[in-house]
Amino acid sequence: MTRPSRWLPILCALACADGDATTGDGSTGDATSSGSDGSASAASASASASASTSVSTQGTGASATTDASATAGDSSAGEGSSDGGSTGGQACVDDHRVVAYLANWAQCPTAEQLAQYSHVVIAFAVSYTWTPDGVVCDESCTLSPVDGCVGTPLPDLVAQLHDAGIEVVLSFGGASMGGLWEGTCGQMTKCWDHCLDQVDAVTAQLVDLVEANDLDGVDIDYEYCLDDASYVDFVTGLTSELRAGLDAAFPDDHKLVTHAPMDSELELGDPYFDIVATVADDLDFLMPQYYNGGRSPFVPEQLAQIHDHFGALVDGPFGGDASKVVFGWCIEPGCQPVATQPAALEVTTMFDAWYPDNGGIFFWAHPDDTGAWFSQPMREHYDATVCPH
Repeated sequence: MTRPSRWLPILCALACADGDATTGDGSTGDATSSGSDGSASAASASASASASTSVSTQGTGASATTDASATAGDSSAGEGSSDGGSTGGQACVDDHRVVAYLANWAQCPTAEQLAQYSHVVIAFAVSYTWTPDGVVCDESCTLSPVDGCVGTPLPDLVAQLHDAGIEVVLSFGGASMGGLWEGTCGQMTKCWDHCLDQVDAVTAQLVDLVEANDLDGVDIDYEYCLDDASYVDFVTGLTSELRAGLDAAFPDDHKLVTHAPMDSELELGDPYFDIVATVADDLDFLMPQYYNGGRSPFVPEQLAQIHDHFGALVDGPFGGDASKVVFGWCIEPGCQPVATQPAALEVTTMFDAWYPDNGGIFFWAHPDDTGAWFSQPMREHYDATVCPH
């Protein structure tokens, strides 16, 4: 889907603005996304290095800057919308989400951060044990106990997030389960490989985790091989069985099923695109990572490609329902690009014009949302432009 009448003024506005944007003050962390348990995000160092190579082959370099002027780190940006969006509570329109990935090896989010989030995705449920020398995969794909955040067990964290009006999803996977950037498919044995014939068992474990911790659903963060039928069948089967299992276990309480793939794996004709088309009815929403895949929304030509990519997902698997697609940002140092404000909000506003009923935004990850510098402008934008007055 294209809207050529909008492209020239919008892209010119993005390219011609003055100044530089920076990430939030107080942003910390290294490019590994590794915490004390060794978990790694979708924005891992290896992924970033791989993505950097992809970007530089397009002649864009590894620049994470934009041509917007302002400092994202001012957590007071905006004075709050008239309907109180900056003061707390769940976003008033569910389909315009502000989804934060919560790194469960880090300090818990502050009240200021939680006031901006409609959904929190807890990262990660995994089938390995972390050691200083690397992860040790469980060959039966048995999931390890899942932490909440530092000092707060998972059930207590979920209760606190619910008290704040936030829906809570548990993400299964992540980079340390195995990532495409770590080697050539067929020449590596990562934790995902031990799960390929364990769809029923994995589904049962995830449903049990939802029930035991009063979770609102499960996210699948799969960034691994799809080079043969066994991998495709695993991702497809896990999604469909998870949907069926949650519906059976919670007949009166709809639980969410989401995916968060790399955008580079979601091109029309790619296996993951076809998987999404197959399981579209089982998904509540899809969260493409528009980072580390070789394109930046802050480069006008690449923004045009992302627009087409987003549109292909909306118009293909989801039959025109833009609420099923949530735009992914990364605010962690080491991502390509690192999202900045107000540039990210400008792009979000463009997508609101192109797809008024889009599914909102997500970002990796909460530790770098210091003072809610990234999430608060997004939340205020939705509260001011979408919510009833």
